[in-house]
Amino acid sequence: MRKVYTADSIAIAWHFRNVLEQHGIRSVVKNEGLFSVGGEIPINECLPEVWVEQALNAKHAESIIQLIENHEFDEDSEWFCEECGESNFASFDICWNCSD
Repeated sequence: MRKVYTADSIAIAWHFRNVLEQHGIRSVVKNEGLFSVGGEIPINECLPEVWVEQALNAKHAESIIQLIENHEFDEDSEWFCEECGESNFASFDICWNCSD
């Protein structure tokens, strides 16, 4: 396993984990139970982390996270599904209507 991201909050860590899972990259959140003890132990030791199960996916996972952090996608644009013709937001990787 390889760490691809250290988050400031559990919610952010889970968000990135879910996004990676949507891209077919199996991942886990570590240290989510340690966040509440920050101060008793060094804070950098207890921040939530996102790890990918296969090191081969690490670069791809890091690039996806980087795109999201840099807002390098246009949320207002859309694309049309080739299968059903439905309009989808740019942030969707698969069609919300037919899952293609």
